Amino acid sequence: MKICILNVLHDALDKRMYHKIARSLSAAGHEIVSIAPPAAFAAGRNQAESGETSVRFVFTPAVHSFFGRLLTVLRLIRLGLREKATLYIAPEPESWVAALLIKAATGRKVAFDMHEYVPGEFAKFFPSFLRPPMEKTTCRIMRLMGRASDLIILTRRSFEPLWSGIRTPRVVVINSNWLQPACTAVPDAVRKIAGERPTVLHQGIFGEIRGSLQLLEAMKLVKEVLPEVRCLVLGRYVYGDESAYRQKIKESGLEDTLLLLDEVPFEEVPAYISAVQVGLILFQPGLRNHELAMPHKLFDYMREGVPVIAPDFAVEVAHIVKETQCGLLVDVTSPDAIADAVIRLLTNPDEAQRFGRHGREAVESKYNWQKDSAALVDAIAALE
Repeated sequence: MKICILNVLHDALDKRMYHKIARSLSAAGHEIVSIAPPAAFAAGRNQAESGETSVRFVFTPAVHSFFGRLLTVLRLIRLGLREKATLYIAPEPESWVAALLIKAATGRKVAFDMHEYVPGEFAKFFPSFLRPPMEKTTCRIMRLMGRASDLIILTRRSFEPLWSGIRTPRVVVINSNWLQPACTAVPDAVRKIAGERPTVLHQGIFGEIRGSLQLLEAMKLVKEVLPEVRCLVLGRYVYGDESAYRQKIKESGLEDTLLLLDEVPFEEVPAYISAVQVGLILFQPGLRNHELAMPHKLFDYMREGVPVIAPDFAVEVAHIVKETQCGLLVDVTSPDAIADAVIRLLTNPDEAQRFGRHGREAVESKYNWQKDSAALVDAIAALE
């Protein structure tokens, strides 16, 4: 089957859409083309190969505005029609609209990959008093679009109530990661950053709604107890003013403690994780999408045997951390609580190693993409 993945915001080498979904479907024998903005580490490439997989790219301009997102929908329709695929997979509301319009014109099939709680994400752009009605309206619209689709892919079971009563087939394919040996070859460049110092890491896009301000205050407290501590932030600062945050770091005297690092290729992330002692997930409350979060980084940390500190309010994350005993759940709105957890894990290596070992064992036995992708491949095969 020829499958076309339509992306408005997800870039060509996106962690889920390329490294997981596209590669898995290609390995299953499908012809895959991904229409997407170019990734920072894929410039000039129109093909990506990995072992038995091959994915062809058709690039669209990166989107930086609301108008740009609407314009990209038109591009996706034009480029998608040109591909004449059997199935179109969309990971965003805008690309889903494009896929359904292609279906209306050609009768081809459509799958929606829901890995964010879209109603809550859309509602956050409105004043607080309008958010509840906008969330309900978005749910109603999505249910109509769901009825017109051929498959709905969910990243967590907590999304299921949104689709209750709709006959469209659904499959849960969580955001686990490829099972591979824990990274042991850490490059010198990474060793130089982490060194022999006690180090914690936040991996992935960052900002105020992901705990940047709480982390800053927490690291002040941790440094009082562990002067040599270091915290690495690996990923773009998206939510808030990065320059203002860097200034706060400087004013706090944490320039050598809290380091904002440039984004690195997907393949290099395990080396950074394996070089640290603690992995952080600091989603702040107030967004439904955070309450129902199922972040890649949780499974990244677990795969490398690194204990996690995670939000106690995040339903899916808390369930996995409790079930596997792979780390600590804390009140992430409290710098004191974050600091206490960091200090506890850095000063109790036996406990930290036990949590890390539990996480790795859970990934080997249950939470890995090799197992989860089988459900995806079967669901796609049922559409042929």
